Amino acid sequence: MNIVKNLLLAMTLTATAATATSAFAADKVVVLDMQAAILGTDLAKKSMETLQKNAEFTAMRAKLESLVADIKALQESAEKDGMTWSEDKLAEHRKKIEYLRADYELAQKKLQAEQQQVLQRVQQELAPKVRPVLEKLIEDEKIGMIVNAQSVFHADADHDITAQLVERLNKSQ
Repeated sequence: MNIVKNLLLAMTLTATAATATSAFAADKVVVLDMQAAILGTDLAKKSMETLQKNAEFTAMRAKLESLVADIKALQESAEKDGMTWSEDKLAEHRKKIEYLRADYELAQKKLQAEQQQVLQRVQQELAPKVRPVLEKLIEDEKIGMIVNAQSVFHADADHDITAQLVERLNKSQ
Protein backbone atom coordinates (compact mmCIF):
# COMPACT_ATOMS: atom_id res chain seq x y z
CA MET A 1 0.00 0.00 0.00
CA ASN A 2 2.89 2.37 0.75
CA ILE A 3 4.27 1.63 -2.71
CA VAL A 4 1.04 2.90 -4.25
CA LYS A 5 0.99 6.03 -2.07
CA ASN A 6 4.62 6.85 -2.83
CA LEU A 7 4.06 6.17 -6.51
CA LEU A 8 1.02 8.45 -6.52
CA LEU A 9 2.89 11.22 -4.74
CA ALA A 10 5.86 11.02 -7.10
CA MET A 11 3.64 10.93 -10.18
CA THR A 12 1.49 13.77 -8.91
CA LEU A 13 4.48 15.97 -8.19
CA THR A 14 6.13 15.15 -11.51
CA ALA A 15 2.95 15.58 -13.49
CA THR A 16 2.06 18.81 -11.73
CA ALA A 17 5.52 20.23 -12.35
CA ALA A 18 5.46 19.17 -15.99
CA THR A 19 2.01 20.64 -16.48
CA ALA A 20 2.89 23.88 -14.73
CA THR A 21 5.79 24.47 -17.10
CA SER A 22 3.85 23.64 -20.23
CA ALA A 23 2.62 26.26 -22.68
CA PHE A 24 -0.99 26.09 -21.52
CA ALA A 25 -2.19 27.01 -18.06
CA ALA A 26 -4.21 24.05 -16.84
CA ASP A 27 -6.29 24.82 -13.80
CA LYS A 28 -8.36 21.66 -13.58
CA VAL A 29 -8.16 19.99 -10.16
CA VAL A 30 -9.11 16.31 -9.94
CA VAL A 31 -8.94 13.47 -7.47
CA LEU A 32 -7.45 10.03 -7.99
CA ASP A 33 -7.61 6.89 -5.88
CA MET A 34 -4.46 5.15 -7.10
CA GLN A 35 -5.09 1.99 -5.10
CA ALA A 36 -8.61 1.66 -6.48
CA ALA A 37 -7.27 2.32 -9.97
CA ILE A 38 -4.72 -0.46 -9.73
CA LEU A 39 -7.18 -2.87 -8.10
CA GLY A 40 -9.76 -2.01 -10.75
CA THR A 41 -7.59 -3.10 -13.66
CA ASP A 42 -8.28 -6.26 -15.60
CA LEU A 43 -4.89 -7.58 -14.51
CA ALA A 44 -5.77 -7.22 -10.81
CA LYS A 45 -9.19 -8.79 -11.30
CA LYS A 46 -7.75 -11.74 -13.23
CA SER A 47 -5.02 -12.22 -10.65
CA MET A 48 -7.55 -12.30 -7.81
CA GLU A 49 -9.79 -14.69 -9.77
CA THR A 50 -6.82 -16.99 -10.30
CA LEU A 51 -6.06 -16.88 -6.59
CA GLN A 52 -9.69 -17.66 -5.74
CA LYS A 53 -9.53 -20.75 -7.99
CA ASN A 54 -6.23 -21.91 -6.51
CA ALA A 55 -6.76 -25.25 -4.73
CA GLU A 56 -4.58 -24.35 -1.76
CA PHE A 57 -6.31 -20.98 -1.30
CA THR A 58 -9.74 -22.62 -1.62
CA ALA A 59 -8.77 -25.23 0.97
CA MET A 60 -7.63 -22.48 3.37
CA ARG A 61 -10.88 -20.60 2.85
CA ALA A 62 -12.87 -23.80 3.49
CA LYS A 63 -10.87 -24.41 6.66
CA LEU A 64 -11.64 -20.87 7.79
CA GLU A 65 -15.36 -21.41 7.22
CA SER A 66 -15.18 -24.74 9.06
CA LEU A 67 -13.48 -23.07 12.03
CA VAL A 68 -16.21 -20.43 12.15
CA ALA A 69 -18.86 -23.17 12.20
CA ASP A 70 -17.00 -25.09 14.93
CA ILE A 71 -16.64 -21.99 17.11
CA LYS A 72 -20.30 -21.14 16.66
CA ALA A 73 -21.34 -24.71 17.55
CA LEU A 74 -19.22 -24.65 20.70
CA GLN A 75 -20.64 -21.28 21.71
CA GLU A 76 -24.20 -22.50 21.17
CA SER A 77 -23.44 -25.63 23.16
CA ALA A 78 -22.11 -23.52 26.02
CA GLU A 79 -25.18 -21.29 25.96
CA LYS A 80 -27.52 -24.27 25.95
CA ASP A 81 -25.84 -26.60 28.43
CA GLY A 82 -23.19 -24.50 30.13
CA MET A 83 -25.21 -23.94 33.28
CA THR A 84 -25.11 -27.65 34.06
CA TRP A 85 -21.40 -28.17 33.41
CA SER A 86 -18.75 -28.54 36.06
CA GLU A 87 -15.93 -26.00 36.35
CA ASP A 88 -13.55 -28.48 34.70
CA LYS A 89 -15.86 -29.00 31.74
CA LEU A 90 -16.37 -25.23 31.38
CA ALA A 91 -12.61 -24.66 31.45
CA GLU A 92 -12.07 -27.40 28.85
CA HIS A 93 -14.78 -25.92 26.66
CA ARG A 94 -13.26 -22.43 26.87
CA LYS A 95 -9.87 -23.88 26.00
CA LYS A 96 -11.29 -25.57 22.88
CA ILE A 97 -12.83 -22.27 21.79
CA GLU A 98 -9.56 -20.43 22.38
CA TYR A 99 -7.65 -23.00 20.31
CA LEU A 100 -10.17 -22.73 17.50
CA ARG A 101 -9.99 -18.93 17.59
CA ALA A 102 -6.20 -19.07 17.40
CA ASP A 103 -6.47 -21.45 14.42
CA TYR A 104 -9.02 -19.10 12.85
CA GLU A 105 -6.77 -16.07 13.25
CA LEU A 106 -3.82 -17.96 11.76
CA ALA A 107 -5.86 -19.17 8.77
CA GLN A 108 -7.22 -15.66 8.25
CA LYS A 109 -3.70 -14.19 8.31
CA LYS A 110 -2.57 -16.77 5.74
CA LEU A 111 -5.45 -15.86 3.41
CA GLN A 112 -4.73 -12.16 3.78
CA ALA A 113 -1.03 -12.74 3.15
CA GLU A 114 -1.80 -14.63 -0.07
CA GLN A 115 -4.09 -11.85 -1.25
CA GLN A 116 -1.54 -9.21 -0.32
CA GLN A 117 1.17 -11.05 -2.22
CA VAL A 118 -0.98 -11.16 -5.37
CA LEU A 119 -1.79 -7.46 -5.06
CA GLN A 120 1.88 -6.57 -4.62
CA ARG A 121 2.76 -8.51 -7.78
CA VAL A 122 0.06 -6.62 -9.66
CA GLN A 123 1.31 -3.28 -8.31
CA GLN A 124 4.88 -4.10 -9.30
CA GLU A 125 3.80 -5.14 -12.77
CA LEU A 126 1.69 -2.03 -13.31
CA ALA A 127 4.06 0.48 -11.68
CA PRO A 128 6.12 1.18 -14.82
CA LYS A 129 2.95 1.58 -16.92
CA VAL A 130 1.08 3.92 -14.58
CA ARG A 131 3.29 6.98 -14.93
CA PRO A 132 3.19 7.36 -18.72
CA VAL A 133 -0.52 6.56 -18.83
CA LEU A 134 -1.23 9.10 -16.08
CA GLU A 135 0.93 11.75 -17.76
CA LYS A 136 -0.98 11.26 -21.02
CA LEU A 137 -4.27 11.57 -19.15
CA ILE A 138 -3.03 14.79 -17.50
CA GLU A 139 -2.07 16.18 -20.89
CA ASP A 140 -5.30 15.12 -22.62
CA GLU A 141 -7.57 16.43 -19.88
CA LYS A 142 -5.46 19.56 -19.18
CA ILE A 143 -5.21 18.68 -15.49
CA GLY A 144 -3.39 21.17 -13.28
CA MET A 145 -3.48 19.24 -10.02
CA ILE A 146 -4.25 15.72 -8.83
CA VAL A 147 -5.21 15.20 -5.21
CA ASN A 148 -5.32 11.84 -3.46
CA ALA A 149 -9.01 10.89 -3.27
CA GLN A 150 -8.61 9.64 0.30
CA SER A 151 -7.45 13.09 1.38
CA VAL A 152 -10.48 14.91 0.02
CA PHE A 153 -13.63 15.51 2.00
CA HIS A 154 -15.81 15.78 -1.10
CA ALA A 155 -15.37 15.54 -4.84
CA ASP A 156 -18.01 15.15 -7.53
CA ALA A 157 -17.73 12.19 -9.87
CA ASP A 158 -16.78 14.68 -12.60
CA HIS A 159 -13.59 15.44 -10.66
CA ASP A 160 -12.58 11.78 -10.11
CA ILE A 161 -10.25 10.40 -12.78
CA THR A 162 -9.84 6.95 -11.20
CA ALA A 163 -12.13 5.22 -13.71
CA GLN A 164 -10.43 6.98 -16.63
CA LEU A 165 -7.04 5.80 -15.42
CA VAL A 166 -8.31 2.22 -15.04
CA GLU A 167 -9.69 2.30 -18.57
CA ARG A 168 -6.42 3.59 -20.00
CA LEU A 169 -4.32 1.12 -18.00
CA ASN A 170 -6.46 -1.74 -19.31
CA LYS A 171 -5.94 -0.51 -22.87
CA SER A 172 -2.18 -0.23 -22.35
CA GLN A 173 -1.74 -3.89 -21.38
